Amino acid sequence: MLFDLQGKRRRVIQVVYALLAALFLIGFVGFGVGTESGVGGIFDAFSGGDGASSTNPQYEEDIEQAEQQLAQDPKDERAMIQLAETHYLAAQDQLETDEETGQPIVTDEARLELDESVTAWEDYLKVAKKPDADTAALVVQAYVLLNDAEGAAETQRIVAEDRPSQNAYGTLALYLYLGGDIQGGDEAAKQAVAEAEGSQKGMVKRQLDQLAEQAVKQKKQLEKQAKNAPQGENPLQQPLGGGGLGAPTAPAPTTP
Repeated sequence: MLFDLQGKRRRVIQVVYALLAALFLIGFVGFGVGTESGVGGIFDAFSGGDGASSTNPQYEEDIEQAEQQLAQDPKDERAMIQLAETHYLAAQDQLETDEETGQPIVTDEARLELDESVTAWEDYLKVAKKPDADTAALVVQAYVLLNDAEGAAETQRIVAEDRPSQNAYGTLALYLYLGGDIQGGDEAAKQAVAEAEGSQKGMVKRQLDQLAEQAVKQKKQLEKQAKNAPQGENPLQQPLGGGGLGAPTAPAPTTP
């Protein structure tokens, strides 16, 4: 696994954009990942908030209500879902935007909200027999912003299995590849191709094959860097930073 599990959810937002840029470098967006038809679209994660406003009072009220419900019933699934979703939405208000690149910046305040979102989601998964796919599609974006490829993949798998499509499995393959799980990425890629229709199958396969090739090269490069790194340094903590699979540029994000 390329992500340092001892430092899970590394806060190096530049890595996120290096990862996402790979999507566009190979034309992956051509078959719909991140579009309206692609459940859990990557760029749905970013709302372009200015980070200066305080949290919406309605969010605070909803969070307080959910916490009160959990105090009465620690296994209240609806309350956990409400916390996961509301903390994520609150984080959107705390994002800033880089004036030069137009890319969102995860502030400390946004990071705290995102942490609370995924914590509530992980608590929910411990008690839910059938996790809610709608909430999963939202929370997966929190994992992306927290730079947690493993969490993003695990959550995207729930979406893909509930709503199988070339987009859902293609996105899953992306997260698995970016997390260094080449075999898992290959399996998800096969599912994406199987879900594609007609002439799209060939295009989807070519794009995913290119992504897999880049992921394998990057993994080998990072493993070599880790082996030769001076004591105390670990390049795997920023697996695709400084170039990754592509330059850290991306089109303007959309609001969820």
